[in-house]
Amino acid sequence: MKRKPFLSKSKFVAGVLCLKRLYWQVHQPDFAAETDGQTQFIMDQGKAVGVEAQKAFPGGVLVDADHQHARKALEDTARHMANPQVPAVYEAALQHDGVLVRVDILERQPRNCWRLVEVKASTQVKDHNRYDVAIQRHVASGAGLKIASACLMHLNSDYIYDGKRYEPDKLFVLADLTAKINSIAGEVVDRLAAQRRMLQQDEPPEVEPGDQCTDPFPCEFFNQCHEPVPAWHISELPRLTQRKLEALRALGIEMIQDIPDSFELSST
Repeated sequence: MKRKPFLSKSKFVAGVLCLKRLYWQVHQPDFAAETDGQTQFIMDQGKAVGVEAQKAFPGGVLVDADHQHARKALEDTARHMANPQVPAVYEAALQHDGVLVRVDILERQPRNCWRLVEVKASTQVKDHNRYDVAIQRHVASGAGLKIASACLMHLNSDYIYDGKRYEPDKLFVLADLTAKINSIAGEVVDRLAAQRRMLQQDEPPEVEPGDQCTDPFPCEFFNQCHEPVPAWHISELPRLTQRKLEALRALGIEMIQDIPDSFELSST
């Protein structure tokens, strides 16, 4: 039997989207495609947004120990949380039931409670974000914290940058997801159990390719489930939805140069 793997926030969400993706992340990470320029840009942008979000919670302390030093991150988090002079902990490390998470913002609240804040570089709450926040609340509660609310902080699409400095209180929108994640609390426990059972298998689960390969973001194991395609294939169009991909195939179109001008595509 395989050794019971530790799960993380990102691995849990990957398993929600596709169990095969989670299996490869844990057992065959070398199958992943190299990070391309666009993906790296998105990752760097997410980190930059996270730093800006911290400014909305002034006086907080950063836990800078990386994922390779989990024990130190856990110890530093506990030390900062025990100090009543620290109003917020950035990148707080919490662990429970074989799951380790890093919480973007853990803000101190009255009566020994905390507000959990996940930061996203998007302009709205997306469906899979519920699981992102829910697994963090599951771990935090299991670790003994009293979570008063669990929120997602995203960019405000109406904010206009003056070119000088960002105003955190206007740049971001704080959406309270507490009620939504309460409704899936039992599902999170069931999914964790299912993911662990699956990870004990000798082979990855059978999962048919579909929307989860590209939505909400491209899978790093895409090539493991799809035959190689020639250059200028329609699947290379950036951000092409599964619906439009299927519509093109229904017309018998496989190559970008064969797409008629009448077929509606975004400017990208």
